[in-house]
Formats: sequence, structure tokens, C-alpha cells
Amino acid sequence: MKALGHISCLIISITAAIAADSCSGAGNDSAVPKPEGWPRIELPGRNHSIHTAGPATLMFNSDADVSMQQKADASWWITVTYPQFSNATLYLTLSPVSRRETSAIMDNRRERMELNSGGATTVITELTSAGNWHCELAETRTSLTTPVQLLATDSASVLSGAFYLDLPAGSSPDSIAPIVRTVRDDMLYLLKNL
Repeated sequence: MKALGHISCLIISITAAIAADSCSGAGNDSAVPKPEGWPRIELPGRNHSIHTAGPATLMFNSDADVSMQQKADASWWITVTYPQFSNATLYLTLSPVSRRETSAIMDNRRERMELNSGGATTVITELTSAGNWHCELAETRTSLTTPVQLLATDSASVLSGAFYLDLPAGSSPDSIAPIVRTVRDDMLYLLKNL
């Protein structure tokens, strides 16, 4: 009996030594690749504030800085930046249109959105807002410059915009995914509440 107790202690000691050796990497000369990682990005909150531009009520993230400027032709240029995201800006234009112009203007904006996507696969989400605006949200997940774009009309106005990122060449779409997801969610909230 005593011999068996001694053997089980020996087995436990050997197992512990092997485990310690495995954890420390001792005796292992092969390189172990590390997964690529990116620093954690602080994301803005989920609250929204109301901004009025002509006939439209726009809901932007409360943490974002919103600059609105009305032009001589009664259109509005709106710039939205997030303090947490350097080199990232949402550019929007709200323009009054006549009913007969609406279709041609919407087609022109859709063509611009397609050119911005660079021919990459784009997911289009269509919806009708609470205020009866016909809305489109385009997300191009592989785009590093304009990954999210929007277009909306109520037949009297057209709202169009693109989220623009100024990134170094060679950046990975995965590294900016949290930023794109946050801004896409904010743009979708904006459209739903037009």
C-alpha cells in the first residue's frame, strides 16, 4: 500500500512538471504565432439628440459633434464627427427638391453611392421612416474610405450622406469594424426617426 501511495505522488509530481514545462514554453523551440489584435476603441454612448434642418428632424448620437450650415439655395450641409474616432467624419446634405426632380436626383445619388463603393459587395437596407421618408442605407464592409452611406427622400427633400474614413494604406477592415458598426447603427437610427 505504501508503495502505491509513493507511485501516485510520483505521477502527480511528473504531471505537474510537464504542465509547468508546457506553460513556460521550456524545451519548446518552435515559434507560436500570435493572433493579430487591435487596441480596444472607446465607443460613444447610445443616446441621441434632436437637430432641426429645414423641414427635417435629425437624430444624432449625443456624443457626436454636429455642425450644420444652411446654404443660399436652402440646402443644408451637415458634418458629424465623433471625438472617440479620429479621422472619421459623416458628411450629409439635405436639399429641397420638386416632386418632378426627385427621381432623377435619387438616381444620381445612387450612382454616386455605387462609385464610392468601388464595385465591392454592398448590403442595402431599405425602410420607410416614421415620418414617411423612403430610406436606403448602404454598407460596404470591405471599404476603408466610405463603408456606410445613406439616401432618403420624402419627395420634397433629399437627404444623402457618406461616412468617410481617412486611414493609412494597408489598414484592415477588421480593425475599424467597431467604428463602422457604431456609425451604421447611428445612421440607421437617424433614418428610422426622420
